[in-house]
Amino acid sequence: MYEVKEQIEYLKKRLTELISLCERENTPEVSGDVRNIAQAIITRLNRLLDNILFLYFVTKVKPAVSEKMANDYEKRVLFPLCNKPSDLIPQLARFGAGNLNISDPEIYSIIEQSQPYNNIDSVLSYLRKYSNLGHRKLIAQKKSKNISLILGDVIKISDQASVTMNNVLVNGIPINHLKIDKGAVSGNLDARLNPRVEIQVSYLLEDDGVDVLWLCQNSLVKIEKIVDDFKKAS
Repeated sequence: MYEVKEQIEYLKKRLTELISLCERENTPEVSGDVRNIAQAIITRLNRLLDNILFLYFVTKVKPAVSEKMANDYEKRVLFPLCNKPSDLIPQLARFGAGNLNISDPEIYSIIEQSQPYNNIDSVLSYLRKYSNLGHRKLIAQKKSKNISLILGDVIKISDQASVTMNNVLVNGIPINHLKIDKGAVSGNLDARLNPRVEIQVSYLLEDDGVDVLWLCQNSLVKIEKIVDDFKKAS
């Protein structure tokens, strides 16, 4: 797993580069640099999943089968990501690991716990989807800007919200009357509340509105955990 860990460290650096680029970017549209770096990270992260399972195949599955079967299986090694529990064993059987739940239950458990059917908002299913999409085209992205008013570092009000406050305390500071209606502010706003406007820009992938930085960051965390779990179990 040493090579896989090396790739993870490399991708952490690329992700830092991507985050820095996003923070500096001030164009209304997503730049080509952001789109290309994001796609490169997504593609390599997805490939890492297959690399993990291929290393297991080479050390555990391949020695136990004939050379001909090994050659056939080798082309089919793919980290399975299934939407139904009944699909997992058939996917593993494609490369000779159909009895993994019996022959190596610890490894099987690691794979099984990573399946999308265990998590409706599965980061790995999004990773696989957008990696596969990236084989055909440069994945479209769009920017989403969220503007909020921050009061006393404890209250955050979106510019799309309508809020009225009467005779309330925020961090011990009174607000007699304050009305915020979709960004328009009226009433008394005590300077001690340190009111400020916060602008957050998200980079969203096409179709699902998945935040590209969320996808890359959480995929890295998930895959690094899978690597560590494989190492402990092997």
